[in-house]
Amino acid sequence: MAIFASDLEALIYASIIGLSLYIGCRLLAYLLDKIKRIPMMRKNKILFAARIVSILVLFYFIIEGFPILQSIPSQYSVVITGAVSIALAFAASGIFSNLVAGILIWLVDPIDIGDVVKIKEHKGVVKSMTLNKVILETFDGVIVEITNSDVVSSLILNYTTNLKYRKRFIRFKRQLRAPQDIGNAQVDINLFDEEVRKKQEEDIRNLFSELSKNQQDTFHAYTFKMQVPYKGFRVKVDKMRKLCEAYREKFGYPPNFHIFGYSYEIFLKFRIVCLDWRVLFKYQPQFAKDLYRIILE
Repeated sequence: MAIFASDLEALIYASIIGLSLYIGCRLLAYLLDKIKRIPMMRKNKILFAARIVSILVLFYFIIEGFPILQSIPSQYSVVITGAVSIALAFAASGIFSNLVAGILIWLVDPIDIGDVVKIKEHKGVVKSMTLNKVILETFDGVIVEITNSDVVSSLILNYTTNLKYRKRFIRFKRQLRAPQDIGNAQVDINLFDEEVRKKQEEDIRNLFSELSKNQQDTFHAYTFKMQVPYKGFRVKVDKMRKLCEAYREKFGYPPNFHIFGYSYEIFLKFRIVCLDWRVLFKYQPQFAKDLYRIILE
């Protein structure tokens, strides 16, 4: 038996329910945005769950509410249901695949809003995550929309680290330092120089204090690669080290670099640690240009 007495009544109520659910989701998003104490990761999960529930509730009222759907004989309803299902599957295969991929992203949680990531060939910050797509803003200020199915099938590099369960300094230090920070890959750093070690330790402690002061649970460790000619390499390295020190105040922590390959050219990987993605977006392009100037000298 149908929930509503007539199809017109069902249409009116279904429209009202659908509009109410839409407004409710928008209102929930607005309220969550105003509450600063809730982490962005939790806000995103709450909104995603609310949207899924809204869709299921609307489907229930449509299927169970219209009397015309209940009056169809069972032998015909099976045929009609099968035909409609096949038609919908072909027409909306992309929508459903993105929806399923969105649920998978929500469960696995590889990225979140505000994370600095690389998806496919795009590097940027995650601005929005919906039921069918992820929206990135690149370092050039370009807005890129990537479907959830493409996100799931791509290699995702997330440069943002969550410190929710790493409040102790020793764990933070291990999380912050890359494996290359300890060893001969680190360029022109004398591992036996006590002053260098003390300076690095002081920088890490200052960064940890800043995180604790702002009650912040995440930091961004962005990396990019460059090739340096073998000729004049030592001179260029000295200039790069001075440039990294000059950017200390801008990023809050000096960038560092290490060798990860060499032949006729030497390959360096630069690593910028930053607490705010806006600061990273503001100064990283200029930092890269300054490095190119040194390389091309």
